[in-house]
Amino acid sequence: MHIKVLRDDLLNGVGPIQAVVETKRSLPILSHLLLETSPSYLSVFGTDLDVGVRKRVPGQILKEGSIALSARKLYEIVRELPATSVDLTVDAELTATITCGSSEFRVKGLSRDDFPSMREPKQSGMVLDRRLFRDMIRRTLFAVSSDQTRYTLNGILFRITSKDVKMVATDGHRLAMTNDELSANSYQLPAAIDAIIPRKAAAETLKLLREEPGEIEIEISDNHLLLHTDDTLIDARLIEGQFPNYEQVIPANATKEVVVNREALLTGLRRTSTILGERAIPTTMKFAPGRLLLSCVNLDLGEARERLDVEYQHEEMSVGFNARYILDFLGVLTTEQVTIRLQDPLSPALFSGKDDKRYTCVIMPMRI
Repeated sequence: MHIKVLRDDLLNGVGPIQAVVETKRSLPILSHLLLETSPSYLSVFGTDLDVGVRKRVPGQILKEGSIALSARKLYEIVRELPATSVDLTVDAELTATITCGSSEFRVKGLSRDDFPSMREPKQSGMVLDRRLFRDMIRRTLFAVSSDQTRYTLNGILFRITSKDVKMVATDGHRLAMTNDELSANSYQLPAAIDAIIPRKAAAETLKLLREEPGEIEIEISDNHLLLHTDDTLIDARLIEGQFPNYEQVIPANATKEVVVNREALLTGLRRTSTILGERAIPTTMKFAPGRLLLSCVNLDLGEARERLDVEYQHEEMSVGFNARYILDFLGVLTTEQVTIRLQDPLSPALFSGKDDKRYTCVIMPMRI
């Protein structure tokens, strides 16, 4: 095997994939990346058996071949190389020689025969805007549960119908939901398709998908999700099981509406949260006509207050929330104004962007 590639192109291929690979595995081969040539490009593949990623790296293929190299060491080497052409050769003893400028490395590798195979797309899947798919993950990932005993909540529900696509995540204390309509006749289905994407697969997909315009092809089969762009293939094993009925927790009688500036609420919550420390202390939101008072009381440290102007024309009401839940939501919201819909101090509240009804977050209150 003999190839020439630009250092930056090789780093863009190796860097994101090595993060998927786990170094401490019972199978040593799983701590490696498989480098394999095609007539016009280099393929870099890594997997932990639950998530697999393959990227194409443009380059000059002088002699075809393959080798599995330590993911961490390859990344560390390529990261430190100068931004110029890299020459990589592999001999019959599976030793890779990496030359760049005045630097030369010799790294022992393993045979591709021991490496797990990558699933290939079997059929034409649905096509979505890449940035839309990425934004849907970004808007829901923070609400995924980390409780391993509730395994169906350890991922994002991805629902596809003939009319729209939806993502939902919940940890039992909050629920994030986003959806987008599909154009007429863009994807015909006899029934809705539900898939639960594991947290790690969703997080790695978020990192791998670039923000520039483009499309992503999606295929769901054999309990696997395949995501395919022009240079990247992601294979994720889905979580088996039934996602809970999330619609029953969406408040239907939350008719008391508050409109507040997103940036003002974000900075206000950040400031008052500095007094919280490590304790699970609620932030009290006291609503009154035209104003909102944020307050936190920590018996060990003291208290903090922040006053905000809001649009609110109902009776006074005080509700306690976990400030971090609201901050997570505000951190991915893009609208200038936030709408909060309330029923009473003990009922879930519905948060959304004033001009973006496709994205909502339900947050359970805390007793104050």
